[in-house]
Amino acid sequence: MSIWWYIATVVLSVGVLFMVLNSINLLRGMLKFKDKAIVLNLPTLLLYAIAIAVDIFLIIFVKGFRVPWILLGAILLLSIFCLMVPVTSQGVVSAGPLGCKLLPREEYSYEFGKDRMGDCMKLFRKGNDKPAVFHLGIKSMKTVKMLADWYGKHGYENPLTK
Repeated sequence: MSIWWYIATVVLSVGVLFMVLNSINLLRGMLKFKDKAIVLNLPTLLLYAIAIAVDIFLIIFVKGFRVPWILLGAILLLSIFCLMVPVTSQGVVSAGPLGCKLLPREEYSYEFGKDRMGDCMKLFRKGNDKPAVFHLGIKSMKTVKMLADWYGKHGYENPLTK
């Protein structure tokens, strides 16, 4: 077995540690607020599902040292949990391996629209030209009401509150 497999195992083990810490911090941030809505980006979720399917294929059919593939699968599974973005009445919860913080709602504006994947919600952050785009969880009444009550509209009338 090559030294590169051992190096890959160590690097992926560190990646698993960071993803576990990130997941714990995200869960802590979600539990702080009982009034929250969870939104997800559909294309990213689909890419992670494909990557997990490929990883499972590699774990099953590649002979030899499988530990790096198993660690990569753990990272991908934890990453799917970390794709969830909690939107609260106070702001957007952002988690990382070192902690969790609340990004205030005054920094955000939103608009609803359509893209190639269907209906979407674009969340704009002040000072950033490119919005965060979400597809899943955007039509729940909790999300629509929270955005309409607390978040500024990005030069756009919310069609779901009419």
